[in-house]
Amino acid sequence: MKRKSLIPILLIILLTLGNLSSVFINLFKTYHYQTENAEFEFSTMPTKGRDVEMMEREFSDLKKTHPEYENLQLFRTFKRNHIQFWNWYKYLMKDMYEDEYRK
Repeated sequence: MKRKSLIPILLIILLTLGNLSSVFINLFKTYHYQTENAEFEFSTMPTKGRDVEMMEREFSDLKKTHPEYENLQLFRTFKRNHIQFWNWYKYLMKDMYEDEYRK
């Protein structure tokens, strides 16, 4: 009886510790974004200060300076891997996953 009640608690602890440690696991990753025909491309590197906010500023500056690009949509080129449970928090809470995925 006690063993069955420990399993959910251990799973919750594992998920919590995994998501807390994802900061260190994903420390040096880069994430690539681009428009459909590659008029605009940007790679974020959060550890170097190139974050999603910087990308959005540059993308809006491009749209302002080039009116023909006003209707461009930005896509992320990296997938979510739901097997990597340590990234679940990031998938739900981070801005980097708001954009639609395209190959």
